[in-house]
Amino acid sequence: MESPVLSLLLKAAINAAPKRVAFINVTAHPLLLELTQQAGECVLSQTFKPYILDLDALGLSVSDMQGQSKHAQPNHTQFDLVLLIPSKDKKQSLGWMAQAFALLNEHGKLMVACENQYGAKSYESALKKLAGQVAASSKRKCRLFSAKKTATLNVGLQQQWLDASQPSLIESHGLWAQAGLFSWKTADIGSQFLLKHLPVFQGKGMDLCCGYGLLAAHVLKTSQSITHLHLVEAERSALDCAKKNVADIVTDDGVVSFHHLDAANENLPRHLNFVVCNPPFHTGQSRDVELGQTIVNKACGALTHGGELYLVANRQLPYEHILKAHLREVECLAVGDGFKVIRGKK
Repeated sequence: MESPVLSLLLKAAINAAPKRVAFINVTAHPLLLELTQQAGECVLSQTFKPYILDLDALGLSVSDMQGQSKHAQPNHTQFDLVLLIPSKDKKQSLGWMAQAFALLNEHGKLMVACENQYGAKSYESALKKLAGQVAASSKRKCRLFSAKKTATLNVGLQQQWLDASQPSLIESHGLWAQAGLFSWKTADIGSQFLLKHLPVFQGKGMDLCCGYGLLAAHVLKTSQSITHLHLVEAERSALDCAKKNVADIVTDDGVVSFHHLDAANENLPRHLNFVVCNPPFHTGQSRDVELGQTIVNKACGALTHGGELYLVANRQLPYEHILKAHLREVECLAVGDGFKVIRGKK
């Protein structure tokens, strides 16, 4: 189904006819082809692998602009127009908004589009605090608002938002994480529940959908006989945090490897002795049970004969029939706090 907010933003961008344009948090849309053909330079920024694959299918590639978010002054060509669609996380989105002004040339424009139900007016107010005067319009339950880079830019607030969106060591769980990642402020209840029931592992394994590496860090600390651990994650910024979180645990670089993969649609490491997994069941803002089922199916396929899978899931999510179709043994180890921990053996 076509995204009304993305369509609204792209049509406005095409009408603006910019020579140099950047799009933060871009997702695939046919109008992107028209924009990229029209603009002399069009830089697309996205870190979530499924969305990157969607862009690849359109013949479009993404660029890494993460480094530009660390400081208020960019190191490469500045843009006439920056486009932005906020994420579910406000701190991350404000960081992107601040980054956009680091990318703009003088009098360049930031355009933001957001559905009303996801806080459009709040983001419009934030943009006004940052940039001063804001132009806005509404259509199809979405809001489009923009501001130019002028002398009224609140540079102090810009740097504050940039800093707040960067990776940092989070006190609640003692690991590196950043705004926008799954359960970045506190370790999620499901993963904490799974940690209580993990055994000591041996051989080759995988933390599937590893996030910022909560499970992987635990496994590497408690299992001294692991020969290799694969960390697989769709969100690149989460994988970057995971690298930080296992760096002090593993002294031999050959023990761990990191894979920026769409676990549902790309090939995973195979012939593994164990897999640990807290599978996602949301796509964007929407619940997606089939996504979790697909990943559980792929986890089973990654195991060698005798290999074990340990996963946690909401109690009502239907994974058992998939596990029983692929594994010799399936047992529920524990139920509590609305979650279940399941062990399977191939």
